[in-house]
Amino acid sequence: MEINVHDDAAALARILALPPQARLAALAEMHGISTFDQVAMARLQQTHESGDGFRVTADDPRYAPALQRLVQAGAWGQLRRDLARAWEYQRSVLPGIRHPDRIDVTLTLGNPDDPVFVERTHGYYGMGAVPGTIFLVAWPTDYNLTRIGACAVHELAHNLRTPNIETGFNLAEWVIHEGLAEVFTVEVCGPESTGAWYADVTGPVLDAAFEKVTGAFDTGSGFREWTPYVLGDLVAERIGVRPVGVPHMGGYAVGRRIIERYLEATGLKAAQVIVRPVSEILEGARR
Repeated sequence: MEINVHDDAAALARILALPPQARLAALAEMHGISTFDQVAMARLQQTHESGDGFRVTADDPRYAPALQRLVQAGAWGQLRRDLARAWEYQRSVLPGIRHPDRIDVTLTLGNPDDPVFVERTHGYYGMGAVPGTIFLVAWPTDYNLTRIGACAVHELAHNLRTPNIETGFNLAEWVIHEGLAEVFTVEVCGPESTGAWYADVTGPVLDAAFEKVTGAFDTGSGFREWTPYVLGDLVAERIGVRPVGVPHMGGYAVGRRIIERYLEATGLKAAQVIVRPVSEILEGARR
């Protein structure tokens, strides 16, 4: 499998130096998106006008120094290093695992003015549910600057699980995806490499979230309905969905508890379990 990390730091620096009205087209060119591709352009525009990407229309003096912090922290080097060792580890555990032929990895600068993103999500996250792509966004903080690579490892786990699971996607599968990705990251990068997103979801708070999330496993039919149970009420409110009483990123904590119980019961590693069906994992975690 080829892992292609797009080192876009220099290109992003050039884009930030452009007049605001020229930046969206330059970003599209950097990502290989045709300006005639309305769907891709709308997605890019959403990321950088209302999502968690830096604002293309803003002349913000914070952007260039923030990008330089990512460069000085070796963020793109972290991606190459940690993804390479994660893939080597996974291959050593399950040599025959199905996988994408190539994964394209991109990192962009985040939006410093969204408190849910910067304060509650620690200024970074990724998306890797579509095999073949990993997208990450980061606004540099003292916490996340050393964990950009680990974030990509979490997303790699999604890229690897999806081609190996034949059952349909539902809330239970999403929660298991996140729990597996978190424990897989710990196996590759160490216990301090992840977990801050849901660090407050412990004790009775976790117990309550566990009951609420697992109790909803047979409900809903799409990501919009499942989002409150995985990403929590704050994110649900941002997308106009009714909160359900789950703390921020509570579904990650629930998924991690399920996976850790399953691993304890079976003696397996997350890298071995990444191909196992959700029904088997849920049953084994109850023992």
